[in-house]
Amino acid sequence: MKRPLATMFLMQLLFTGCANTTPAPDAARPLDTTVRLQSPIRVSWEEVSRTDTGAVVLAKIERLNHLDMPFVMTVELPPGVKAIEGRTELTLLPNTEPVLVTERLTLAFDAPPAGDALLKLDGDSGAMGFHYQVPYRFGRAAPEEQGPAATGVAPLKGGKSFGPSIPLK
Repeated sequence: MKRPLATMFLMQLLFTGCANTTPAPDAARPLDTTVRLQSPIRVSWEEVSRTDTGAVVLAKIERLNHLDMPFVMTVELPPGVKAIEGRTELTLLPNTEPVLVTERLTLAFDAPPAGDALLKLDGDSGAMGFHYQVPYRFGRAAPEEQGPAATGVAPLKGGKSFGPSIPLK
């Protein structure tokens, strides 16, 4: 059975019109498969001033999203450190919009402490919870993390050594 030339022309036009050879705009492209979710809360310290016998710091809690749950902020101080101004315990009520809560603390000590002050934030709704713990080190550098030691056998492939391996225990 022969098709009329006009019908074949229309079908070819239809198929050609459906083929889209232009790239999709960036907004229409699929997202990267490894997307990191942003935490709805940021907890941090800001050092205002520090001497050999005292420090003034800001405990900051930034709530980025609506969270219908209360939070309890506590500051744990190392031995020998006293808070002479500011609250070391605070309850934050549920928020309906983004909010930044800042608590100014004046800390006193005889000598710079060896331990860290800890800013803790805890919230629990029964369905989910958030727990943060951020150290203030009184000017000391953060400890460097040590990776596992490569003390195992050096694998060979094609006459090339890939260096010592990390043994699994």
